[in-house]
Amino acid sequence: MYLALKHIHLFCVALSLLSYLARGVWLFMNSNLLGKGWARLLPQIINAILLLSGIALAAYLSMSPVNQPWLMAKIIGLVAYIALGVAAFRARNPAVGKLLWVSGLVAFAYIVSVAFRKTPLGFFS
Repeated sequence: MYLALKHIHLFCVALSLLSYLARGVWLFMNSNLLGKGWARLLPQIINAILLLSGIALAAYLSMSPVNQPWLMAKIIGLVAYIALGVAAFRARNPAVGKLLWVSGLVAFAYIVSVAFRKTPLGFFS
């Protein structure tokens, strides 16, 4: 069960990044693909599965964000990543949207670094 959950989680991490990158390219190109319903819904589905698989992994391993500071840092980073993405794709000013999008990439990189290093400092350590 652990390996299945881990692979689902890692697959969704990759899909989340790919969908974020694709939508960022569309943002920079001012593409009308960005406004398509599927382009807004698909990342939400991917991120929901990502979150649920993360919760399932933590539960399976009996990990709590209270007892694992790096896990709490990942959760906070995920909230930042999602908020920055939402703000980036809703921004009225294209320059602000692009800045928020890049900030979301930094948040994503931070989350991955925390996952690898198992420390809340992530790439800052």
